[in-house]
Amino acid sequence: ASAGAAPLPRGGSAMAAGRSPPTFLLLGAAGGGKSLLVRRLRHIRAPGRPRGSGHGRTQPAPVPQVGTNLTDLRLPRRVTVRELGGCMGPIWPSYYSECSALLFVVDASNPTQVSSSCIQLLSVLSAAPLASVPVLVLFNKIDLPCYMSLVEMKSLFRMQDIVSCATQPITMLETSARDGTGLADVLQWLRTALKDPS
Repeated sequence: ASAGAAPLPRGGSAMAAGRSPPTFLLLGAAGGGKSLLVRRLRHIRAPGRPRGSGHGRTQPAPVPQVGTNLTDLRLPRRVTVRELGGCMGPIWPSYYSECSALLFVVDASNPTQVSSSCIQLLSVLSAAPLASVPVLVLFNKIDLPCYMSLVEMKSLFRMQDIVSCATQPITMLETSARDGTGLADVLQWLRTALKDPS
C-alpha cells in the first residue's frame, strides 16, 4: 500500500545493519535446487577452489529441505543465507522481518511448477516487511535439456507485470546450481545488495 516514500531500512530490520550479519532469505518451491545452489555458492567463495571445478557432476541426489537451513557466506562481509523448505510456505512470513535481501528459486525445467511458483512469488512480494528488499529471481536447472528459456519463463510468469507492480527492485538470472552457470552473477548481485543501494 505505501509505495516506499520513506527510506525504510532494507528488510525492515535495523538489526541487519548492526550486531548480527545481514540475513538473505532463500525461498522457492520444493525441488527447485535451493540447497545445492547455496552449497555451490559457498564452495565458490572457499579459497583455492576454482569456479569451474566439476563438483556438480557427482552430486548426491538432492534431498528436499524440510525446515530451515543456515549458511554463512563471505562476500567478503559475512552474510547468513536462510534457506526455507518449499513445504514451509505457510510459515515463510515469520522470517520476513529479518530479511535484508531475497532470493527466489524457480525450477526452469518443470513447467507444471510454474503457476504455483508464480503464486508463491506474488505472495512474497506483497508482504509488507519485504516492501523494500532487493529481490533476485533465479530460473534454475538450465543445464537440463527440457528447461525453458528466460524469455519463456518471463512470459509464463508475466514478469513484466510483476516488476511494474512490485515495490522492490527485481533482478532475474538463469542459473544451474549443478554445473555452476550463472553463480558468479548471483555472487555479484549479493555483493551489490550488501551495499544497500538506495
